[in-house]
Amino acid sequence: MRDRGIDAAGFSLVEVIIAMFLLGIVAVAILPALWQGIVLSSQQASTATATRYMNSIIDDARATPTCAYLNSISSLPTVSDGRGVSLSASTSSVTGCAIGATATLTVTIVGEGRALASSRALVYIP
Repeated sequence: MRDRGIDAAGFSLVEVIIAMFLLGIVAVAILPALWQGIVLSSQQASTATATRYMNSIIDDARATPTCAYLNSISSLPTVSDGRGVSLSASTSSVTGCAIGATATLTVTIVGEGRALASSRALVYIP
């Protein structure tokens, strides 16, 4: 058997296995936080898509300012976000819709069984 000197370089197999075990414990400890971050990120992506959809509905309502169009917003087609969640304009109410008046349009976008975005806008009906 050879005697190892003081200046012997490198790690033994036991030291490498212990280091891997400790790194595995740390990785398992932070795994729930990483998973929660992924879940929250996907929920925020759905909310951002719903907000963009809602803003496009309001822009279209202002570009086509008729009472018939404002009342038909609830029947607009659904859109899907990146995860495949269907987003729809489920709640839409119009008050004060008359020619020469300003109508109040309230739009709520629903996805995954909850309201993701909601807004109230004023639309002038010429």
